[in-house]
Amino acid sequence: MIKKVLTAGTAMTAALLLASCATGGGSSADSDGAEASGGAGKEICYITAAESHAYATPANEAFQAAADEAGAKVTMLSQDFDVQTGTEQLTTCIGRNPDGIVLWPLDPQAYIPGLIQAQTAGIPVVLINSPMDDEALELVASFTGPDVYEEGVLSADAMDEALGGTGGVVIIAGQAGNGTSIGRTDGFTEQLEEIGSGIEVLQTVNADFDQQKALVASRDLITRFGDDIDGVYANDDTMARGFIDAWAEAGKDPAAIPPIVGINGQKDAFESIRAGQFFATIVQSPVEDGKLALETIVRAADGETVEARIPIPLTVVTAENVEDVEPAF
Repeated sequence: MIKKVLTAGTAMTAALLLASCATGGGSSADSDGAEASGGAGKEICYITAAESHAYATPANEAFQAAADEAGAKVTMLSQDFDVQTGTEQLTTCIGRNPDGIVLWPLDPQAYIPGLIQAQTAGIPVVLINSPMDDEALELVASFTGPDVYEEGVLSADAMDEALGGTGGVVIIAGQAGNGTSIGRTDGFTEQLEEIGSGIEVLQTVNADFDQQKALVASRDLITRFGDDIDGVYANDDTMARGFIDAWAEAGKDPAAIPPIVGINGQKDAFESIRAGQFFATIVQSPVEDGKLALETIVRAADGETVEARIPIPLTVVTAENVEDVEPAF
């Protein structure tokens, strides 16, 4: 079994801001946390992927909690997984002239014009969670969060072990064009090739990191491939749950469900490992994700030079170590 831990990811109207902003954060200069981080009074604009989501919500809450501890003030905007909304919100943030911006990118390229504007305005930007193209990385102070490509690599290794190096698998990916989806999928397929695995990818479908969409996509996969599906790789545990639901809905034997590899390390994934439905999940903590991004932007806003890439730890969890590892959320 695998046991691996890596310590190796035009201003808009006031009405828009009122509709999509949440502000918070303390401002007392006598806070020990504020003095330690230099965050007291810093204005941070945070463009998150979504306000309500299994992973984004605890990351957002951890970001806000870290801001409160540092004495920083946060304006939080939610893209609701819409890239165009996010690019407009980035322009809004720049127009507010904050001390720093944190961006959760949903596309590897779409935000580049805004990042150029931010750099020209002298506003440091930190990317959280999801990667962008190399051109974008030259425009930001840092990228914090999981190594999504490595997550794909670890998932391939787990699947190869689960299937003994042979069989047909389906991939349930996130959003088309999303950096996390691309990294997790490419890491998986390229690692299978790298290790000479005999595993064949039958089909890749996109389900937008949504359980219901994954359920619908999985119905089609089960109808099309049936017993030829030897394994399932989902870009996150939420979509993996969609496949489990579709399997049960189809009247399939629960004991005969193909080995599933997911990502995020959710509590229900741990339960699915114990129940024999999951083979593995990869733990990445949304709390660490949000906290690290806030700490990094505060340092950058304070004039410090920060590392260009600051990852969070990844842990592969299987039946062998499921009782020894805490779920991410």
